[in-house]
Amino acid sequence: MFGLIKSATRKTAIKTLTSATEDALESLFSNMEGTDSLLSRLGVDRQQALDAVSGDDEVAACLEDLHSAMQNKAWRIYGEDLSDEDKDRLWKTLKRHLPALAEIVLTARLGGYGVGRYVYQPEPDGFLTIKHISNKSGELAKYVPYCDGSLVYRGSGGEEACNTDVLYLFITHRATSTNPAGEMAAARLYAPVALRKKGFIYAAQFITRYAQPYLIAKIQANSNDEHDSFMSRFYRFVSGGALSIDREDDVMMLQNSADGQAFRRLENLANARIQKTLLGKVKTSDLETASRASQETEENNRDERIGAYLALLSRAAQHFIDALVMVNNAYGKPINAPKGVWFEFEDEIKVDKTRAERDKMYMDTGQLVLTETYYRDILGFEPEHFELRDPKASSENPAPAKFSLRLSDGLAHNAPDTAEQAIARPKMEAVLGLLESCKDYAEFEAKLSKLDLSKGDNLLIQRLVSDGLSAWADGAGDGRD
Repeated sequence: MFGLIKSATRKTAIKTLTSATEDALESLFSNMEGTDSLLSRLGVDRQQALDAVSGDDEVAACLEDLHSAMQNKAWRIYGEDLSDEDKDRLWKTLKRHLPALAEIVLTARLGGYGVGRYVYQPEPDGFLTIKHISNKSGELAKYVPYCDGSLVYRGSGGEEACNTDVLYLFITHRATSTNPAGEMAAARLYAPVALRKKGFIYAAQFITRYAQPYLIAKIQANSNDEHDSFMSRFYRFVSGGALSIDREDDVMMLQNSADGQAFRRLENLANARIQKTLLGKVKTSDLETASRASQETEENNRDERIGAYLALLSRAAQHFIDALVMVNNAYGKPINAPKGVWFEFEDEIKVDKTRAERDKMYMDTGQLVLTETYYRDILGFEPEHFELRDPKASSENPAPAKFSLRLSDGLAHNAPDTAEQAIARPKMEAVLGLLESCKDYAEFEAKLSKLDLSKGDNLLIQRLVSDGLSAWADGAGDGRD
């Protein structure tokens, strides 16, 4: 009472207070019922659920992360007999509209399906380009998909079939014959988003009720009149001023220790469900045990979490290119691509340390040489990105060993001769000079006995005398001591 509960007990109470909400969210997400039955139980339609979820800031943050990740993925366009001019034009056109295609893909993930309308414009050379893509996310209820894959627009003038070949982009997420509109994530996100929006209303009630401190007075009252008199003075004291009490009386102020942890836990539960549904995992920045290493790991694995979104975006981009090619071949500037123009995301080449170490061991034996096909098909290098060296030229001109040792290493070059070197150098030069002038060892042995090696002896004698005097002086000094 009065906030004087220990921390461990309070944590248990917080978990108890939020367990009912946590169980309800868990039951909602683990339920295998379809989108339509879930929306019926929630009492909203597809458009209402999509609008409510799209307006949440946590959902918007997750969608922004996904949109940025999809834009950063490398991609390419290719086709047999496709000219460089047509390839560059298609690439630039798709690059300009790729953000809009990514938005439609995110709408398809939230709403079950996404619809976009192409707006064409002729260029001076006759090429029909796509000027704008109109995202129909705000009026998806008017576009009704059917089991045969067709799309119908229900307007005020009745139903109108949509041309999904060249005029409309129609992308579905997990559509089936019984649910052609696809599975919408907004249906399951509606509950946690509503909890985030409505949770503050309940929190405000508790904040207003429990945020103010409590004042408790302990007095020695002999009658009700004395008690009432003290209470009136106590109320005036609370409003401001001073209060005098007896020595035996006591006044205490108790601050409520409720710090909003229960409401923060509820918000984290809602955020975790939103992030896990859209991103595939909970952001480590929202976890109590988050660390820098875990955040770096999360960033490194971002590409792995958006595989489903990249598959949808690949379908949308391929439809965009097919529409451009068909429209221009029929009404504009023809594009020569007999087998079609294709779009694909490029796979990032990652270093396989185990394979690299194994290849190095084989190549160090000198019996194995890796071929261009190995670098292209196994390692994933493009032919224009590498050049193989001739192994024969490498063996004839071996590179100097990087870590080889020389006898001169560690010696000071151009340093003055020591006394020992000055004494021995003339004698060694005389012997080497004699050896160079002789034709065989017998001649060298005969001349060596007559060789004068006295050069430098005076220096040797001086050194011996100097060393002897120094030794005698040191010994005499030790004797006196």
